[in-house]
Amino acid sequence: MTYQYEDTAELSTRGLQHPNPLFDFLTTFVPRRLKTLFQYCEYLYYNSPQIFAALNKFAIYPVTEFVYETDNDTLKRNYENLFEDILNLKSMLIRTGIDRHVYGNSFTSIFFPFHRFLRCTVCGSLHNIQHVQYKFRLKGIQFRLTCPNCKNHALAKVEDKKIKLASKINIIRWDPKQMDVETNPITGESEYYYEIPHNIRERVQRGDTSLVSTMPMPFLETIAEKKIFKFAPKQIYHMKADAPAGIDNSWGFPPLTSTIKQFFYVAVLRKANEAISMEHIVPFRVLHPQQVSGNADPVITISMANWVNETKMNLKAWRRDPLHLMFSPVAMGVTTLGGQGRALMVTGEIKEAEENIIASMGIPREFLYGGLSATGSGVTLRMLENQLLNYTTELIQLGQWVADRCGRYLDWGHIKVKLQPFKLVDDVQQKMALLNANAQTGGRLLSNTTMAGLFDLDIDEEREVRLQEEIDEFKHQHQMQRKMEKLQVDLASQAEAAAAAGTPSSTVGNQQQIIAQADATVQQLMQMDDGSRKSYLSSLQAEDYVMYSVVIQRLEEAQTQMRAQVKAQMQQQGQGGMM
Repeated sequence: MTYQYEDTAELSTRGLQHPNPLFDFLTTFVPRRLKTLFQYCEYLYYNSPQIFAALNKFAIYPVTEFVYETDNDTLKRNYENLFEDILNLKSMLIRTGIDRHVYGNSFTSIFFPFHRFLRCTVCGSLHNIQHVQYKFRLKGIQFRLTCPNCKNHALAKVEDKKIKLASKINIIRWDPKQMDVETNPITGESEYYYEIPHNIRERVQRGDTSLVSTMPMPFLETIAEKKIFKFAPKQIYHMKADAPAGIDNSWGFPPLTSTIKQFFYVAVLRKANEAISMEHIVPFRVLHPQQVSGNADPVITISMANWVNETKMNLKAWRRDPLHLMFSPVAMGVTTLGGQGRALMVTGEIKEAEENIIASMGIPREFLYGGLSATGSGVTLRMLENQLLNYTTELIQLGQWVADRCGRYLDWGHIKVKLQPFKLVDDVQQKMALLNANAQTGGRLLSNTTMAGLFDLDIDEEREVRLQEEIDEFKHQHQMQRKMEKLQVDLASQAEAAAAAGTPSSTVGNQQQIIAQADATVQQLMQMDDGSRKSYLSSLQAEDYVMYSVVIQRLEEAQTQMRAQVKAQMQQQGQGGMM
């Protein structure tokens, strides 16, 4: 059998509108330059609820409390004050993490304070720039000073003096859209450049004193020469997201790149839903006389003008009074136009596209919406935990970089700074198994430090708390013993005085009898509620003050013993594995 083939050129996709299957309409909106990609990622971050919530959780969740490893208490307090009160380093790490997840890059540097002085070229006197009048000229970086000493108006020489004041240190996050990076692929060393924004240049050119008096001289010189500012070596900490080797290794690649087309697709679907809602959600209703049979057409038998007027009047009356009744000589019909918007909506497609956005960021859906459990998603939890642990390592390195630079500037000693261990999976069953095994071995399996670490407790703080409790308990017992001795002496003195005077008294007698009577009263008081107890003690105080004093002392002693017994029982339960 012979087959005849048609011309294959007619079946080719060459010359058609969409020859490439990877090319679609939304591809034309994808950015082609890296700095433009940064702008798109900014837009996605603020306009996609899923992206905004996911990146915020990713940036906030792994940031825990700082741990300072040093034996010098003074040095530890200095760094705690610097990181937690002055720099607010936890918030800075969160903001830096947002930069890394949005742009794929984060550029951080530290501003160390200085005082700028102007030296008069006539008399040589030195003046703080904040306390004198001067005029600034950008060309040539000229400062003209009205000298308070010699009263001359002449050029002044700028002298900047560093001040080692921790409260004036500031951490700067630089806009990646204004940065440029040049990297040596062999050595891995990078040089960083910063394009000073146009509004900053204009303010300096106008002589804005808030900038001129505080901006470092290299920035002023760069603006005057209309160049790009180059950072000194090791002055920038660059945190960047991982990227394939085929992409420029100078930059981190934004993780949100894979979500751009999906976001555009969702935008198209939402726009379609908006058009459907505007046209098809609210129906258009038409009232008309309805033909009952083929031979009885109401249009022929009644006046249509009168019917329309009567219908309008009855509709107005019905709106005023919902119980209004209308009488019509013919049947009425309603024709509805539109109203099928719910069936035309593309809500399912939008939901599926949003799921793709979440998946493209490598985030489990349950992490964003809740419901992530250790029992049902073990593999997913472990992958997410490893991902966050790698990110936490980068945050620790940034915190250590800040500590090293600030320590050298302030002449403080070196300190190792890290975050508390981050764990996404909190395996309660594993903890209980370790506690039970430790109890069976008599406490020889795990150390106290390891036991405290299972519950994120600081063993040193717990020791300090226990020590303070023992001291307070010893003080209380000592005070109670002294009061009891004083009370016994008072009772003996009263008994001797009564015996010498020959006067009977209800409180005079054997001390053992008085204490026994007080103990019996205490047993009754322990069984009463607070209101009854207070009322009884008030009456006893008015009738017999000595007995009242003994009862109060014995009551406090009984309550102390009861609290000690409860505490001992709780400790025994804790050693047995019952937390």
